[in-house]
Amino acid sequence: MRIFKSLLVSLIGLTALMYTLQNLAGIGAMREQMDAAGAANVPPAASWAGFALITLCQLALAVTALKGAWELFAARNGSTEQFREAKTTAVWAGGLSLLSWFALSLMVGGGLFQWGTDSGGVALAKSFALGTTSALTILFVWGTTD
Repeated sequence: MRIFKSLLVSLIGLTALMYTLQNLAGIGAMREQMDAAGAANVPPAASWAGFALITLCQLALAVTALKGAWELFAARNGSTEQFREAKTTAVWAGGLSLLSWFALSLMVGGGLFQWGTDSGGVALAKSFALGTTSALTILFVWGTTD
């Protein structure tokens, strides 16, 4: 069960890393959308700041989750107390995923960008999926006996 928990947390990290890489790969498309929308919607500096904040949070989530997965894997043969202690970083990853969803996607995305485009709706759905699956995974990792 301990290796399985490590694997689940690593999947959170890999998913967040893929989201980060997709964001970076989509910079050109974002620039095109901002040019098409014009300055009437959101100032470009605010758009880029929101984009950078969301991307950095996803990267932080990826790094934290992968570190947490490694710590769980490294503690797999330790005592119950050692393994429980190793869960701390994984729990932080779950917290970061919820922060990413609530604070960044809902406040920055919903408030600043208003999710008025099709791609915005897809991004909000992906953010919700990452936040909820991460939170449920961390509840499982933290709450079940080892």
